[in-house]
Amino acid sequence: MTNSLFVSHHGDDLNNCGNWTMPCRTVRHAVKMSNDGDQIYIDYAQGRPYMECENLTQSTCSIELTKSVSFHGINGKAKIQCRKCYKIFNITSSSFKITRIKFLNLAISNSNTVAELDVGAKAELVFQNMLIRDNSYAIYSKNSIDCSIKIFNSSFEHNFNPTWGIYLRCVNLTVHINSSSFRITPLLFTNIANKPTRWKKTEILIQNTIFNGKKIKKCASMLTIMPFAAIFNVTISDSEFKNHFANCSSGQEDRLSTLQIYEDRENVRDITLIYFSNLIFENNYNNWATLLLSAGYLEYTEVNVLIRDSIFRNNSIALRVYSRYLGGSNSPAKWPTIILENNTFVENFYDKVKITGAAAITFKSVKSRVSSCRFLDNRSGQNPYIGVITIAERATVTFLNSYFENRQTAGQANQLFASGNKPVYFRGKNTFNLVALKKSQTVFIRVPPNSNTKVIMKKKFKIICPQGYKVNSQRECVNIKNAYMCLYITVQCEQCPTKTYTLERGKFIFNKSNDIQCQQCPRGGDCGSGLVTAKPNFWGFRTNMKIVFVQCPPGYCCDTEDCVTYDGCHGNRSGTLCGQCPEGMSESLFSTQCISNTECSFNYFFIIGTIAMLVLYLVFFLYHKEIVSIFRTSLFSKGLSFSINNRNEQRNNVSTGGNTSSPSGMIKIFFYYYQVCNLLRSSVGSFKKGQFIHNFENVISRVMNMVLVNLPSFKCPLKDLHAVPKAVILHSVGYCLLALLCLLYLISKLIPILRRLHHDGDARTALQDVTSTRSDNRSSASKSLFSQRVASAFTYISLLMYASSAKLCLSLLHCVQVGDNQVLFLDGNVKCYQTFQYFLLAYLISSILPFCLVPVFGSYHLKSGRIGVRQFCAACIFPLPFCCFWMYLLLKDCRSGNQETYNTIEENDNAVRSEQDNDETQSLGSEEITFTYSTESNENTSTGSESAILSVLLGPFKQHQAFMCFPSSHIPWEGFLVFRRLVLIILLTFVYDIQLRLFLALILCVAILICHTIAYPFQRKRYNVLESFSLGTHVVLCGSTLIKAIHYGEDYSSFSKSLPVLNVIENILIVAPLSIIMIVVIFSLAIKLVFGLKLCVSVLIRKVRGF
Repeated sequence: MTNSLFVSHHGDDLNNCGNWTMPCRTVRHAVKMSNDGDQIYIDYAQGRPYMECENLTQSTCSIELTKSVSFHGINGKAKIQCRKCYKIFNITSSSFKITRIKFLNLAISNSNTVAELDVGAKAELVFQNMLIRDNSYAIYSKNSIDCSIKIFNSSFEHNFNPTWGIYLRCVNLTVHINSSSFRITPLLFTNIANKPTRWKKTEILIQNTIFNGKKIKKCASMLTIMPFAAIFNVTISDSEFKNHFANCSSGQEDRLSTLQIYEDRENVRDITLIYFSNLIFENNYNNWATLLLSAGYLEYTEVNVLIRDSIFRNNSIALRVYSRYLGGSNSPAKWPTIILENNTFVENFYDKVKITGAAAITFKSVKSRVSSCRFLDNRSGQNPYIGVITIAERATVTFLNSYFENRQTAGQANQLFASGNKPVYFRGKNTFNLVALKKSQTVFIRVPPNSNTKVIMKKKFKIICPQGYKVNSQRECVNIKNAYMCLYITVQCEQCPTKTYTLERGKFIFNKSNDIQCQQCPRGGDCGSGLVTAKPNFWGFRTNMKIVFVQCPPGYCCDTEDCVTYDGCHGNRSGTLCGQCPEGMSESLFSTQCISNTECSFNYFFIIGTIAMLVLYLVFFLYHKEIVSIFRTSLFSKGLSFSINNRNEQRNNVSTGGNTSSPSGMIKIFFYYYQVCNLLRSSVGSFKKGQFIHNFENVISRVMNMVLVNLPSFKCPLKDLHAVPKAVILHSVGYCLLALLCLLYLISKLIPILRRLHHDGDARTALQDVTSTRSDNRSSASKSLFSQRVASAFTYISLLMYASSAKLCLSLLHCVQVGDNQVLFLDGNVKCYQTFQYFLLAYLISSILPFCLVPVFGSYHLKSGRIGVRQFCAACIFPLPFCCFWMYLLLKDCRSGNQETYNTIEENDNAVRSEQDNDETQSLGSEEITFTYSTESNENTSTGSESAILSVLLGPFKQHQAFMCFPSSHIPWEGFLVFRRLVLIILLTFVYDIQLRLFLALILCVAILICHTIAYPFQRKRYNVLESFSLGTHVVLCGSTLIKAIHYGEDYSSFSKSLPVLNVIENILIVAPLSIIMIVVIFSLAIKLVFGLKLCVSVLIRKVRGF
């Protein structure tokens, strides 16, 4: 009959203790009171431990277990503790009886040995829901007869004497472990070797168990099995072996593994059954194989060894496999087959000097079949005689449908080294896919010690080298039926030399290698390690087996020095030439970023900001004379300004015969300077710039080119915005300004008509007639002045917006060849020859190209009175028909020698001079402006508007003598200013080769500078000096940009150190003009403020003295 005894700290060790009301105080006394088969229940007692090794009176400290007893923790996991020098439980048994001990729901710690099986004992131990911690031995058995250990849902932690934590050495051994964990608790399972073995049995079953070394160095294997038995059966499944560090080297500890099955010689072995399934070996670092598997056999032994569905990751020497003949040195001809099936070996390594292993598997004296296994990123080490798989000595290995891959470049990656004297077979589909390598190296070696061995490969055998590598194979092979037999073979992946590349990967397939050639690195590409990547702002595409690079629009493509691919894009742009944003995203209006459509909305503040910018432009061009006058008076006092300007005027009168120059010269120099700077700076693409410099250059280039300026917080006003409509929106500022000017002009014409109709409807007296006449005169004068402003502003805007409109039109016609297609450079996903491009081509021919003739022919015919203001303004919109007509008139006058035309030109020269004098008078700060009105107000208005236009076109420039068909007049240099920008834009847009493009641009800039120095077209000397400086700066910028283009297009590393210096110089040239102006203005205002304060102080002092 089974009895229950209770143990609690509230009880006493009495002779009648053990029931609920009177429990025993110690486990030791409860065992003494128990009978065979009894159950002892131990109270948790709020975690208070039972100190079973205190106040001992008997000669031994161990609790002797000679009968079957079970221990149960109740109300929690009861704790039992002892001293390190004592053993807690000592288990013995009689000759014919098995002692069965169960430990359930307990925590036992701090002892020398938790449970020791005595010599000759027959015992069955069960550990269920246990915590065994901080003991020297958890279980110990040295010479027991029958040992049966069952461990379920238990945890063994930090049980470690100098070698083992669980040591079982029994004649017959049965171990069942399920759902448990062993942390820093090495295990040894073995049999007694010197006993008769015919009836010995070793059976080990481990499931769902974790063996964890916690990355703490311990010189012991984690699990060691050494059988000496007739029947050897080991099954381990669904378990993990990880974080075992046992890289020791001292005596017998030299061969330490995570899991080790080691066979020694014995006389009897009927069955050898080893089955490993779904195991994980991870992060183990030993001086021997992580899994050392030895399968022992005799001639009659039934052998089944299988490792399947397991993962070996980041281990040193993952697996070592061999079979051991237990009968002596002369093994039978037929060897057992060890099967490896569907296993994965990942990132394992070999870092030893000795030639004794491999990163993944070492085969030694074994017959093995490797089926459907994967070998990924394993490192074979520096020794050339070691591979990811090493086949040594008498090993016959068959690979079936296995896959080898290497992407790592940290170490060598020789996949196979076979030097044994047995054949190696590759059957089915076996692939060696080398995606990346550290350097050129041998990846497959078969070097037999004699001529009788071989490697046999079936047709689906492949070795594929990385991109940028070619195959170099040396072999002695013959073709046999459906196979390729090699006595010797070495396959090497050889990297392409520097500045060469190859797109095709070197391949060795069955018995042939593709003879690929390394090609020279293309311009725009960076070829290192046999690969080709894009240089900043280049985009490449494949054509046949070559890469061709084209330059991207600024900010589209990869703009760093370490582009990963040849077709990389900036941000999340994609497509041909990185010309589009992904679906559901829109282009930012002011950058090349892609923004989600959810963040895009048409905001009224955007409209208000755009209108405000247009109004500012209109105010500047309508009142530029007054603005210049205010600017001058802010720099100097009136008296100083008068004296300086008078002296300049007298000097100019002497040199130019009484003509004075228009203030438009400075505006043109300033605008044209920044327009050309922007063209040159954007021709190479983006590069690293400071945030301030980037923002400053971005704003000033947009303002000077009449492009929509970046408005904060309004980056995406429209959803699904693409590159083409975005460019049209940005460059529409000039056209909007011209439309607004026409609207203002129509309003100015409509108001007097409405006023006149209003007055005609009322009866007017004589006094009202007089008053009305005076009002009409004042209105006519005001109308005449406003018409002149509108005409002048229209001319200015037409001239200054030319670069923007020409660039827009040419960019939408600029196509590049990408493969077999012509695509739009601005958006590579748009194929060329669209309908809108034909309209643009017509606009280019009719408006953009002939516009440079408008200032030349228009100025002559305006002075001659042959054309009016309206015709000139219409010619600014559609130049071609008007230029043809004007040329006809000019040739007609030239052939007839019309003297009347010359006289009219002279009169209009006087009118231009009068207009300039008025400008100069205003700039000198005069407060009285006198206008003379005639009864023919329309004629005067027309004459004034013509003079305003001529002042813009010819005012800044000096006189020239009559030549050919052109009479004596001011130099029509404005046409040359327009023409040189047109040529520069065409050159920078359509010349394909970037270096040739910038070289031609440099020649053009030098030619423009030479033309200017020869002509010196401006009347004022300082304007000629400023223009010379401006054009010289363009030459410097173009030269700097050419150096960058050479650096980005070719591998000229000598330029790399000079690039920052060039960037600094360019930044200075961009920032300096405006910075100097701002400094002068601030300095002048500061001087005025000082003098004003001084005047105030002196006035105050005089008033004080007056009192």
